[in-house]
Amino acid sequence: MILRRATIAALVAITSVAVFTPAQAQETTMAGDWAGTLSVPNGMQIELVFKVVEGEDGALSTTLDVPTQGAAGIACTETTVDAEGLHISGCEIPGSGGYDGTLNEEGGLTGNFNQAGQMLPLELALAADEDE
Repeated sequence: MILRRATIAALVAITSVAVFTPAQAQETTMAGDWAGTLSVPNGMQIELVFKVVEGEDGALSTTLDVPTQGAAGIACTETTVDAEGLHISGCEIPGSGGYDGTLNEEGGLTGNFNQAGQMLPLELALAADEDE
């Protein structure tokens, strides 16, 4: 009986590792242009595009475009991926800014845009490749 419980516990531990290991591999799949529309409290709709790029060393970097406001290439200082999802911070906008999102069933991201201490819900989807 003790051996059976130990075997079950070992299988659960192995399965847990197998479930979380692919999330680490998602770093490469997170590269791309993630676009969404932010609804701000004053009723404005602001299009945001986070351009996530994987460098030769495998590290991710991000710039932010805000086409609604004519802004492009805004640097973000940190981009990470973990079991929780995609995390972008230090975007050089007034009050700093960033995004935290998790993959949803549609293959997009569900999360929050944050700026100057405010968090607003923001759904992102991979933008269609314009070269296709």
